[in-house]
Amino acid sequence: MKIALISAYCLDSTMPLAKHLAEQKTNVHLFGIMPKGNQNVYVVDFSKNKQPNGFIQTEIASAQMGKKLCEYLSDLTLKFFIFPGGGKKNFYFKDIYYAWKLSKHIINNKFDIVHLIHTSGRFSLLLMFFLKKQNLIQTLHEITDHSGDTNSSNLKILKQLIKKNIPIIFHSHISKERFFSFRSTVSKDAFNMNLYTMLRFSLYETYMQFLPDKGHNTKQFIEGGGTVVLHFGRIVPYKGIDILIDAIKIVQKKRPVHLIVAGDGDPYFNFDGIDSYQFFNYSISNEEIIHFIMSCTFVVCPYRSASQSGIPMTVFPFNKPIIASRTGGFKEIIEHNETGILVSDMDPSSFADAIENLITDKVLRRKMAINIDRKFKQGEFSWPTIAKKTINFYKKNSSLQA
Repeated sequence: MKIALISAYCLDSTMPLAKHLAEQKTNVHLFGIMPKGNQNVYVVDFSKNKQPNGFIQTEIASAQMGKKLCEYLSDLTLKFFIFPGGGKKNFYFKDIYYAWKLSKHIINNKFDIVHLIHTSGRFSLLLMFFLKKQNLIQTLHEITDHSGDTNSSNLKILKQLIKKNIPIIFHSHISKERFFSFRSTVSKDAFNMNLYTMLRFSLYETYMQFLPDKGHNTKQFIEGGGTVVLHFGRIVPYKGIDILIDAIKIVQKKRPVHLIVAGDGDPYFNFDGIDSYQFFNYSISNEEIIHFIMSCTFVVCPYRSASQSGIPMTVFPFNKPIIASRTGGFKEIIEHNETGILVSDMDPSSFADAIENLITDKVLRRKMAINIDRKFKQGEFSWPTIAKKTINFYKKNSSLQA
């Protein structure tokens, strides 16, 4: 079976999927697509050496990825593709051309399945149009924006998926339920459940390719000692960093704690009253992500909403527990008191209690580390299992679309 994976942004989860699909004796071609104005797609970042529209030269891509990541992906074919993006009229016509150009490459290579992963607004919509005669599969990372203000292009994509009966993979039950809820507002037709499945994604093995050499001081960024609490990722209000800051104010009255917040975005909070903290307000590199995780005691995610999050699969390869809101996909991934702590009440005191509990109970932290290591080596959260189920879904829906 010859598979094309076209991934917009989600390369941290798509690269391991592609690798493990290739290990199942499938011919895998991975296409990482990104707009010209934002060439940091997680794991691989061309933003400091921006590339022109079209396919990125193999030599440039390999140099940016590094030797370890290239070796990790050596069993598959990998290409990166830049499209114009933007909302102006001239960008629209350029997007049409580059969507056609990429689609022509896909069509000429005669893939059995074209798997679209995540969406990138208008460009993804154009790809769906040009690839309409291919056997398409779509993975939806998010159904609607966390703000509830889903843009028009993504709404059109959802409607096209429904109208064209394109098979869809979801990563959490809550995402699947949200899609069905949206679908009922668009179509009253009976559901063909064969078109839909929920498949997990597993540990972001890609970050393990950026581990520091032995003897490297992983705490070079950390100013505070003792307990280190970490929050990282894009800075947006739904992630509840303000709640975490207020929780730390409560905890530090009993014991010293150092807070690290790292990520790009406009701060909607301040650190007034925090005794010990560091704020890295930029897009953090792969190496920095690893440094922070390896140096922290645990990670805290007081999200106000979440369908699923890539944070657990970035943190768990290092066997570090997570305290998170009992919301969305977190409650499907994190086992309460087994691999982390789920907090039901969205208030600082509840998160402070959870933080205090995990700081003081070293035995619990050790147990969680063992459980994390065990959980993702077998069953629905292991990459070999996910790859096999994905191939089965390909085969089933390839025959339906034939």
